[in-house]
Amino acid sequence: MKKLLFLTIASSVILTACQDSGDESDEGTTDEDPLAVSTTLYALEDFTSRIGGEYVEVESIYPPNADAHTFEPSSSEFVMLAEQDLFIYSGVGMEPFADTAEEVLEDENVHVFAAGENLDLRGEGHHEHDHGHEEEGHDYSHDHAHEEDHDHAHDEQHADEDGPVIQGVQAHYHTGDTIDVHIDDADDAGDGEWHWYTRTAEAGDWQRTDVEGLEYSGEATETKQLKAVLYDEEDEVLLETNEVSVIIDDHDEEHGVGDPHVFLDPVLSQQIAENIKEVLIELRPEQEDDFTANYEALIDDLEQLDEALTSTFEEADHNQIIVSHAAYGYWEDRYGLEQLSVHGLSSTQEPSQSELVNIVTIAEENNLDYVIFENNVSSTITEVIQSEIGAESLVLRNMESISQEDSDNDEDYVSMMQMNIETLQQALND
Repeated sequence: MKKLLFLTIASSVILTACQDSGDESDEGTTDEDPLAVSTTLYALEDFTSRIGGEYVEVESIYPPNADAHTFEPSSSEFVMLAEQDLFIYSGVGMEPFADTAEEVLEDENVHVFAAGENLDLRGEGHHEHDHGHEEEGHDYSHDHAHEEDHDHAHDEQHADEDGPVIQGVQAHYHTGDTIDVHIDDADDAGDGEWHWYTRTAEAGDWQRTDVEGLEYSGEATETKQLKAVLYDEEDEVLLETNEVSVIIDDHDEEHGVGDPHVFLDPVLSQQIAENIKEVLIELRPEQEDDFTANYEALIDDLEQLDEALTSTFEEADHNQIIVSHAAYGYWEDRYGLEQLSVHGLSSTQEPSQSELVNIVTIAEENNLDYVIFENNVSSTITEVIQSEIGAESLVLRNMESISQEDSDNDEDYVSMMQMNIETLQQALND
């Protein structure tokens, strides 16, 4: 009902505005005029500006520091969109008003284009956490030299200690997944029987399970810790393994929606850029050579960003960061990051109490000294986490919108991604 009411109001305002504009509305943009383009996300504005060059006049409809997950355009902004030659939105589920915009603009003389609708999103329609991360054309499976030292952080929380250690723990699980772990280096532990224990934040105490032996297999139902204890025939403790954390993170499975934060991935962004180039050529075929040359220059920059991110994670001391919301899943897949997110895929998705306890526990176990906020998202809960663990704050720019300060300083997608890389280098090495 709310959408229908807004759709009716917006359509009425557009109709009235068009009638008031008289014959001017029929003139449109000539082939000599730059294309009038509006976009949603800042990344789309930047890519369109770079590819289109002097042949486009482009601006994001988002005000400085807007949260893309919650922004809704006003009726007057829909009127402005109806006067454009081209409206570009992501097409990956980032904009809550996308369907309304398509319906409102359907009968207007504006080309509506979804720049990322042909992308395969992580978590869309299937579980997307095979932590080998192997995909066609690129081996994400430990092609980073540093992962030998910190493969998933929780696998070997005490790997430098002598004695048996639990191996095989993944960075996180989805509810219903199977946990399969085992004890390594147990040959010299002596005779006895291994028994497995679990501990949850709610229970507090270790609980002995029915699982015995060198292997543990069970269903992932809640975040918990695991350890194994070796007993002799008199039921005396001979040895204990390290403690590992089994993390349940269903953020990328909520509502069956894929992760829309594709524009933070410089490789997927190349496909988005190509799509934008193609739609500009469609509207202005006589400028194809210029659009193609500008596009190729942008691709060079995106490839360099990919190389810089790869080096950043290869050379890092660890791979974990605490972030305000789960915007960095594509960095997990491509570079081996492990994000500990306070909020879900959307900044509006609140964490459970057990998830908050889990973040604090992992931060303390692994001496994480930073909590990373975003330029356009405030989070009181994240501030509480920061205070609880005594961490310093850093900022990542998520490319949804640009701050007024960055705009005044003439920053762009590439320069802000370079700032992000500097932030990661600090967070992953201190």
